[in-house]
Amino acid sequence: MTFLFSPGQAEFMPRRLAPLLAVGLLLASRTGTATKPCPPSPCTPKGVVDLAKCREISDWIATGTISKVVHHPADFPLLKDFAEFTFTVSKWEKGTGKSDQTIDFRVGWCDNSQTLPKETKGLFTCYGPTLPKDPALPNRYFYFEPVTDSKKER
Repeated sequence: MTFLFSPGQAEFMPRRLAPLLAVGLLLASRTGTATKPCPPSPCTPKGVVDLAKCREISDWIATGTISKVVHHPADFPLLKDFAEFTFTVSKWEKGTGKSDQTIDFRVGWCDNSQTLPKETKGLFTCYGPTLPKDPALPNRYFYFEPVTDSKKER
């Protein structure tokens, strides 16, 4: 009969394996409590923009400019720019607000998940849920897009 361990070593194996087993169980249990994936944006439920749906669910739609961009790029594994920016409204299409009203946003993981394009000059249309009355709460948007020449003629 062949033994992997001498008879004297066999009695010490459980003490040596216990820490490894504990670490293995801890790692296995942590995968069960992993962060759930974000729900899709209500404007892109199937990965493609549905502007009719976006208009329907948005409490406000406004056209304006993006300024005061502060980039916060995150390295691997996130690989996302959690930028802060200001949206200045020039025209309200849905909802009410002041002309030249500014709305501060920060790109997030689930909320405000759409990242800024490289070019933020020009006009953008922004769609969003009700803006909070409490200034301590973050503002949210569902979707924004650059205004093209064909949209300016509307």
